[in-house]
Amino acid sequence: MYVRGGPRPAIGTADGALLKELQKGPDDYRRKEIFAFRAYTTDRLEFTRDGQTTVFEKVKAQGLTPEKWHRVSPNAGDPEGMGMENLMMKLESLRAAAFVDSTAKTGLDKPSLTVFAKFEDGKKEQRVSFAKAGADGYALVPGQPGAARISAADLDGLIKDLDAVSK
Repeated sequence: MYVRGGPRPAIGTADGALLKELQKGPDDYRRKEIFAFRAYTTDRLEFTRDGQTTVFEKVKAQGLTPEKWHRVSPNAGDPEGMGMENLMMKLESLRAAAFVDSTAKTGLDKPSLTVFAKFEDGKKEQRVSFAKAGADGYALVPGQPGAARISAADLDGLIKDLDAVSK
């Protein structure tokens, strides 16, 4: 492939892969991961669903006691360890399948689930809202245009894992 830069008469060569990259749309370059945090950096999680908020905080390791998650509200307790690991894996693995330009007809005007996370020793925060409309799930990530379309099955799995550790 040959290229020429503006008013310069010089002609150069470029790798054919460059042309493929230039043909991609803006959504191909957007971040697909819904959440920026990882399990090992997360300090606090708040899940709001059907008007009820469930809060989890990570208890740091002390001596030989490993770090673990503690449910702060609405009913204090220690969720099963594997349950929290499964929940964290679901959160970390949520990815956009595509993007829509508007939140209209996504159900995000009345989200079914909102996740608020504090991570990196409370220095960073992220809030994401989720909703289902028809056969699709949607996520509203602040600072991103429109909404991310996600797998409805992934959203259902997230809610199922949340229910398991909220008891």
